[in-house]
Amino acid sequence: MTDAVAETLRQLDQLRTKLSRGELYQRLPEKVGALIDNLPHEKRTPVPVLKDNTAALAQVKSLRTQIKQKKLTALSDAEIEFLLAHLAATDPLVRDKGVYFLFNDILQARILTPTQIKQIFQRLLTPEMLYGHILETKSNAIFLRSFTVMILSGILYVDRMHYHILKTADLETASLQISAYMAMETDGRGYIGTRGWAHAYSHVGNVLDELTASPALNRANKLFYLTVLIARYQRLETPLIFGEDHRLALTIANLVNKNKLYADYFLMLLQHWQRELMALQPQENEGFWNCWYNRNRLLQALIIRGDMPQKIQDFLMQIVDVF
Repeated sequence: MTDAVAETLRQLDQLRTKLSRGELYQRLPEKVGALIDNLPHEKRTPVPVLKDNTAALAQVKSLRTQIKQKKLTALSDAEIEFLLAHLAATDPLVRDKGVYFLFNDILQARILTPTQIKQIFQRLLTPEMLYGHILETKSNAIFLRSFTVMILSGILYVDRMHYHILKTADLETASLQISAYMAMETDGRGYIGTRGWAHAYSHVGNVLDELTASPALNRANKLFYLTVLIARYQRLETPLIFGEDHRLALTIANLVNKNKLYADYFLMLLQHWQRELMALQPQENEGFWNCWYNRNRLLQALIIRGDMPQKIQDFLMQIVDVF
């Protein structure tokens, strides 16, 4: 983990603690936004490329066949490490249609032991998997980061539904580290040429849904990751044009419809965003207009859903002429 990543985690943890203590509420969006605006850009470093695609595909096929035939009853540590390592594969047949699909089969079949669930959870939250090269220019490192988030959502789901091994402290750790991931992740690419899906912000929607569904995670954590999500979305200069708007609109709806507190807070975030928007001077650059139209698509997706609390729906309709 680089010093900048560690410092980002430290500062976000401080902000979350202040929110939990009631020392910070209305100024949180401003504080989080300033932190994101001041993130450094790190020098690009080489991203290791996996070169065992043929062997990897054969192993994935073997494991999937064993699951289908109900012959696979356990996974070794080596097999788990193989799967996690190949989330970094640039070949979509290995990463997406291979390891990701296989992981889903494994989770559905409940082959993993509770101890393995905890070990995988901890491994996914390591800096090398979740934050590798995150403050650098866009690169193939996005695949490992993004699919780490996606597999994490699966682990959280099966634990919530079946295993019940993760404690409140584990969920709080995941909440903070996903918040840090969102704060730092600027690579919002969807489908990337011959390398397939990256889709980081759709995967973010999945993991946030699982955190939202957890009764063990307190309100402060949920308000916090909602704040970071909106602050990052507001500043994301990659065009989100592969369905992320509708995916995140669902994520927001799942939270704000849980409790009036979340609805009131999200309305405050929207109002804060609107005030900042009205103070902006249009800029003749690609990043500015990507931010502008990302916002348009998200707000339209929220309106189209039709299930926002009435005060949020009313506010969206009041500002519709601005987007």
